[in-house]
Amino acid sequence: MAQTLARVTCPNCNQPFTAPLEQVLDVELDPSAKARLLSGQVNIVVCPHCGMGGSVNMPFIYHDASKDLALVFLPMEAGRHDLERQQLIGSLSRAVMNQMPPEQRKSYLLNPQVFFTYDSLTKRVLEADGITPEMIETQKAKADLLRRLLEAPTSEARSTLIGENEPLLDDEFFHILYANLAQAEAMGRQDLVQRMLEVRTLLFEQTVLGRRLAARAEALQALQTQPTREKLVDLLLGSDDPETRSALITFGQPLVDYLFFQTITQRIEATEDETERKRLEDLRQEVLSIREEMKEQARQVVDARLALVQDLVTTEKPELLARRRLPELDELFFSVLAAEIEQARQDEEFEAAARLHEIWQLTMGLIQEQIPPEMILLTRLLEAEDIEEIRQLLEANHQLVTEPFVEILKQVEQELKERGESGPAKRATAALAMAQTMVKPQEGLVAP
Repeated sequence: MAQTLARVTCPNCNQPFTAPLEQVLDVELDPSAKARLLSGQVNIVVCPHCGMGGSVNMPFIYHDASKDLALVFLPMEAGRHDLERQQLIGSLSRAVMNQMPPEQRKSYLLNPQVFFTYDSLTKRVLEADGITPEMIETQKAKADLLRRLLEAPTSEARSTLIGENEPLLDDEFFHILYANLAQAEAMGRQDLVQRMLEVRTLLFEQTVLGRRLAARAEALQALQTQPTREKLVDLLLGSDDPETRSALITFGQPLVDYLFFQTITQRIEATEDETERKRLEDLRQEVLSIREEMKEQARQVVDARLALVQDLVTTEKPELLARRRLPELDELFFSVLAAEIEQARQDEEFEAAARLHEIWQLTMGLIQEQIPPEMILLTRLLEAEDIEEIRQLLEANHQLVTEPFVEILKQVEQELKERGESGPAKRATAALAMAQTMVKPQEGLVAP
């Protein structure tokens, strides 16, 4: 991620300030770059004087070597004449090539595609993923439908919208709904959460897919309430949806043991109804098949994590590889890595153990980079020694003290009090009181 310091003038208070802006977004070096681009989070700045935040129309290049993509965002106001714009495009291309080994440089980097609007660039990125303009429009239509459902003043109006747009109410629509619900909950937007839950209830009641998803959620809740082998068998027999049965088996995996199969066998032996016997035998075979699939998938994931550890040890550029494979640096990866370190020590292969420990420090550092700065600040506030340290932390990180942060702090304070953790709860209370005096409502700038 190449950055430059740029002088920015706030449109709200007209105060100038210096902000770091991205010039090179390389998904190989920074896997989060693509998500930031598609969510419109590139070159977002916050004015240190008034707290207003928004995006800056700064030229940048997006590079994805796996797809031979070199895309330059060049807003119309960039460059005074064509020669200057060509020079700017050339400098961005060179910035990408300079961070690559010579043998990896390809001709497409010499002739990057240029886009004058942010929207056209993101469409090209999606198109490279096989997402057609028609698919994009359909997704937009689903997002727009969710917006209209949330804005509808009555249940009757929402029901009308549901009836008129049933073809859009598919699995993808529910994914969009759940993603927005999770985001609203994380932001503490209880008013929005309530409206989304109301919409979900109507969808559960009035659509075929909604009723199936509701039945699945009800079955999983029933198993969570009564996690017994008998209950799992009853729920599996009571569902005619293969995906629900698979979800139940996955959720109830600890129950799927010898005693579970013995329970099914006892039912088979106890029934004289041939139809019921066949249902139970088919269920037993289905559970065995799903369990074997889960075991095989688990083995493949473990083998993949072990292979990644070995690749990180042998590559000359472990950080580059680790950034490319960042989604795989999960709990299982660190468990496998820890086991490899311990095995190397037991075998007295101390050089190998030291190299593995270096990989541990490198990958752990990359994971810590991904933690939102607000969460780091929250942790430090709860670990502060006294009120003065809390005050200093908040003042030093005043740009992070926003309305959403205050809402999160409120929730954490309440949870700590409910759990009886008096020390952290007192620090949360003190931090909340100070943060509330600092927070300023923010209105976003217009995105490009």
